[in-house]
Amino acid sequence: MKKLTQKIITMGADFSTKKALKTTLNFLGIKPENIDKLYIELKNSFYRDVFKRISPKDKILFLPQCLRKQNCKAVLTKKGFVCNGCKNKNTCKIYKIINKAEKLGYKTFIVPGGSMVMNIIEELKPKAVAGIACLKELVLAAESLTNIPIQGIELTKDGCVNTDVNLKQVLNIL
Repeated sequence: MKKLTQKIITMGADFSTKKALKTTLNFLGIKPENIDKLYIELKNSFYRDVFKRISPKDKILFLPQCLRKQNCKAVLTKKGFVCNGCKNKNTCKIYKIINKAEKLGYKTFIVPGGSMVMNIIEELKPKAVAGIACLKELVLAAESLTNIPIQGIELTKDGCVNTDVNLKQVLNIL
């Protein structure tokens, strides 16, 4: 998939929307069976270098509330859940991710949904955004954030409860 991604980017293909990507893939004679994954991979590849050059203090990291453990003590506020660093910090991926991201300078938010993400972005006007979510939510965000460099990290297990993410992948993007 990486070679295809690079080929499409090199050709200057338009993938600003899923519809544009489908058109490009049809033109290349490629059947878009897994268009959502390819769309996010293309967006990530396109913005990767720009994203890296932006200071973490100018970036926001969004984490999905569904990544929280069942006994999570985080408190819901107007800007999402606030991690309390409870006794689960050795096993909680949210705690590990937030701890690393905030040490780097990121603003972090544990959000219950996409509308909160958009409200926070509109208010804080970051120069770049990284987000962890299910594929459907990543695509919706990527379609909405056309003028901001993004990095999307797909949950390895989704379903709105007991979800999971590749911690190493997240930390590498940070």
